[in-house]
Amino acid sequence: MPDLYLRIAEQPDDVLEQIARAMDKRAAEPAMQRIAARYLGALERRCGQLLEIGCGNGASTGLLLEHLEPTRFVGIDPSTGLIDRAKRTHGARPCVTFEVADAIATGQPDAAFDAVVAHTVFSHLADPEGALAEAFRVLRPGGRLAVFDGDYATNTVALFDGDPLQAAMTLAQRNLIHDPYIMRRLAGMARRAGFTVREIEAHGYVQTEPPGLPAQPARARHRCGRAERRVRPGPRPRPRARGSAPRRRGLVLRCHPVRQPDRREARRLILSRRPPRLSPRHFGSRPRSPRGSASARWCR
Repeated sequence: MPDLYLRIAEQPDDVLEQIARAMDKRAAEPAMQRIAARYLGALERRCGQLLEIGCGNGASTGLLLEHLEPTRFVGIDPSTGLIDRAKRTHGARPCVTFEVADAIATGQPDAAFDAVVAHTVFSHLADPEGALAEAFRVLRPGGRLAVFDGDYATNTVALFDGDPLQAAMTLAQRNLIHDPYIMRRLAGMARRAGFTVREIEAHGYVQTEPPGLPAQPARARHRCGRAERRVRPGPRPRPRARGSAPRRRGLVLRCHPVRQPDRREARRLILSRRPPRLSPRHFGSRPRSPRGSASARWCR
């Protein structure tokens, strides 16, 4: 089953309602609010014209308007149902509008915005290069793009080696995340799109309560239950409360568009983590070799 957000415009209202509740819950978490305050602090508070890509039901919009004071705000999302919810929440605010559009076709004029923000959007996009090109088009020269998303390949709920819940979570995540590795590749994509990457920052994130998944993954949860029964657990240590293990939530990418970037001044920070090597007993086959190695370096 593909990421349901790839077809968010086709989801029925009961699914959208559960998605909206999950968005509200995540935006209300103190940890998420601290992260938003940190990465949005890199933008000028009075940032002029601001475009939010993938505003959803307006939960992330509330975070943006708490830390930024744009003279004009436009939020776009491909789901009419989520846009209607955003209008009910924020529509009375002056200079705030919402429109049905998507990341690769925003419907906005060229060089119209001083800042563009995408909050937990790029991991759900089928064409991230197209979204970057569209953001570059609508930004004024010298404008900024801020991207926040999860490094979902590092998600873990395991309490011990061979914990079957980890296999179940990985299976469920396939139905909610299109590209769990996108934040590791986004800096290179942004550079090729014409941006100058100013900063990438990693944030630790721990979730100790159920995330409130939408209705469609009920089928995925059933599949996960079957997967959990098939996986043979390893030796069990003394139980601890689930959710106590840290989950890496995101990398922040801030881009400065210039029509002819000076490569001598372009800098980037490359961060990746070696994924844990799985035991053959997880899936009855040889483990795949890790996709990355731990590294952190500056390049001029």
